Amino acid sequence: MSRIAKATFSLACPADTPAEELERYISENLTARCFQIALDTSSQEVRVLEKAGDIVGFSLVDYKPDRLNILLADGIPELKRCYVDSKHHGTGAAQLLLTETLAGISERIRLTVNDQNARAIGFYQRNGFLTVGETSFQCGDDVHRDLVMVREL
Repeated sequence: MSRIAKATFSLACPADTPAEELERYISENLTARCFQIALDTSSQEVRVLEKAGDIVGFSLVDYKPDRLNILLADGIPELKRCYVDSKHHGTGAAQLLLTETLAGISERIRLTVNDQNARAIGFYQRNGFLTVGETSFQCGDDVHRDLVMVREL
């Protein structure tokens, strides 16, 4: 999972994000140890998508995320990560992963996505997510603007 997250995280960020800030975020938040902590945390659930025994993607749902102070987005689970190896983009792998992830959710769910990530925003909109607000995302010293999206289930 760490390999995929490290390889795809920069694709979710604005193109002008400084490389050193991307590297800093990755080294602090996307290590194998970070994912082991998530696996060991009872309020978080990880789903893995495999093909021929290889991990091609994964999702992480946090059932007790921090408040965003957005009425429609607080008090519900958050899809914190939904990453697919770039070699599998355009193959339906992301759709399969999201469908399987949402099948395990019995309530509304939120996510945040960079406001410049048109591909991801379109993907989530096609899957019923609506923008309900904005928040900021700290990537090292770089601050990004993220959309907060919610899907009714």
